[in-house]
Amino acid sequence: MKDPILRKSTANQHVLGILICGGKNEKKRPFGESGFFRLLAEAGKPLGINIFVFNPKMMNWQRRTATGYIPTAEKDSWEMVTRPIPNLIYDRCFYNTSNHYLTYRPYLALLNQDPSIKILGRPLSGKIQTYSILRANKEIMPYLPETVTYQSTAQVFDFLDRYTHIVIKPNGGSHGVGVVAVFQLIKRKGFYIKGRDRKNQSFQTIVETKTQLRNWIQQYIGTTRFVIQPYLSLSTPDGQPFDLRILIQKNKEQEWETTGMAIRAGKPNSITSNLHGGGNAHRLLPFIKQHFTSEQVEKINEDIQKLASVVPNFIEENHGTLLELGLDVGIDRNGKVWILEINSKPGRMIFLRTGEHEIRKRSIQLPMQYAQSLLVN
Repeated sequence: MKDPILRKSTANQHVLGILICGGKNEKKRPFGESGFFRLLAEAGKPLGINIFVFNPKMMNWQRRTATGYIPTAEKDSWEMVTRPIPNLIYDRCFYNTSNHYLTYRPYLALLNQDPSIKILGRPLSGKIQTYSILRANKEIMPYLPETVTYQSTAQVFDFLDRYTHIVIKPNGGSHGVGVVAVFQLIKRKGFYIKGRDRKNQSFQTIVETKTQLRNWIQQYIGTTRFVIQPYLSLSTPDGQPFDLRILIQKNKEQEWETTGMAIRAGKPNSITSNLHGGGNAHRLLPFIKQHFTSEQVEKINEDIQKLASVVPNFIEENHGTLLELGLDVGIDRNGKVWILEINSKPGRMIFLRTGEHEIRKRSIQLPMQYAQSLLVN
């Protein structure tokens, strides 16, 4: 179903606001993703849409203005201006920690509660919340690995008894940061632990007793919210972990469209395949044809097309209007497809890494085309 048309004042009619939230990368040029935003500005020109990048903390709500940036003709240059708060806003806020998010929550609430403002890219709540939404759909359920919120080490040992190998990961994390696999050793007593720490550095260790594992987990998790899942064998026969990123976006008809798909392959014997952890990107079909039989490839394609069709609509029905989704899918050694993660603020750099420049170009055009469809000329 199409989204309602935004009826906008003349001053705001052709402006798409882009929301940024200060963090360690926001001090550059003068904020992170500035290169992406300039590409959005270029895509918006033939559509008659200008962009205005601003931080919600820089809003003057009494005057309904914000101080932010517009791109200039000079490369990588931005001009600071004060403009009316746009009625259509593309949320590109990323938070380093829960406390970082909490500092922005009051300002975001003002935007979210204003009936004249429409937010594109409203974030999903977290892994366990998204899992709870998806598991209600009988078509999607078979593709979901069992997922529970970590509450005590007793759950860890229960999962180890049932699966032997498990994964614990931050509920709100991304880029593979903080993801840890725990393997119950067979030939000797103890547990093998490997993963990526909070600074995204690889590590591995062995503990010999359940007491040592219990202490290690409690210290590692601390007060951060984690989830527990069975460990899936999502790697090639030579030990290279990989997953599939599916980028799905709204188009000018306000319908979901699969923009592109690409494989992310990590370093051998790592447990994550994220590009931020030093991985590589590959085109989908050549990669899976290299590692799976023709029958498996056919079934894999059927499954990923099904998920790309079913998942976005179902999430929207239960979460609210979205602009785009990054659907991360795993494929195990038997060719079984699994949903790993869903991101409402996906990147698209992967298509540059695979050389699929037209897909990358379209991935930038689509948000602007969708924005145009919401504006009244």
